[in-house]
Parts: sequence; structure tokens; C-alpha cells
Amino acid sequence: MKNYLILFIFVLPFIFGCGQSKVTGTVKFDDGTPLTSGGVTFTNLPQQASGAIKSDGSYELYELKPGDGVRPGTYQVTVSATTGGGSDGTPLVHLVDPKFENPGTSGLTCEVKGNTVFNITVTKPKK
Repeated sequence: MKNYLILFIFVLPFIFGCGQSKVTGTVKFDDGTPLTSGGVTFTNLPQQASGAIKSDGSYELYELKPGDGVRPGTYQVTVSATTGGGSDGTPLVHLVDPKFENPGTSGLTCEVKGNTVFNITVTKPKK
């Protein structure tokens, strides 16, 4: 019985997500205007957290469900925002420079040690 109690105490934080941190921020263009749609993704394989960008440019990340937070670690950050590209034939239009959609080219990283505010500046696509 004592061994089961020790195992339960060890596993309990993993079941309830103890150690998860709240990660929030804003996404703005380099001219200061907010990006009003799209998503932010933090990747540190095998972990990934994402969140939608709201109309004021703010976001909050989660791993599995809203409010569950993000585990500590160093993450590569991507931002994606597009419009169009539907079955009606409208062309896909990138609202941010496509380099921000790829963790290898975004140039964005964030270390999560606790509750974290990570504000992101993006650029518009080149014409």
C-alpha cells in the first residue's frame, strides 16, 4: 500500500498539469498596429502549445484545452495568419511575412520558466 501512495504522489502533478505556466502576449506589426487574426504556436518537440490571436492582437497559449497552460522550456515560436484559399477559388493571402510561419525562419524563441508575457512583432509580406 505504501508503494502505491508514493507512486500516486509522484504521478499526481502530471495528471493535473502542475507546473504549467500561463503564457500570454500580443502580436503587432512593426508599425504598432495589432494583428487581428491568426494563431501563435510554441514548439519544443514533443511539446506544442498554441492559441488564437484575438481582434485586439492578444493571445493566450494552451497545450490541450484552453486554460491548461504551457510546460517550462525553450520554445520556437511561429505566427500564422492568412485569408482566402477556400473552395470558392479565392487566392490564399498571407497577412504576415511567411517566414514567421516556419520555426526555422521565424527568428522567434521564448523561454517559459513561469507565467510569461511574450509580445511579438511581425512584418507584413513583401509585395
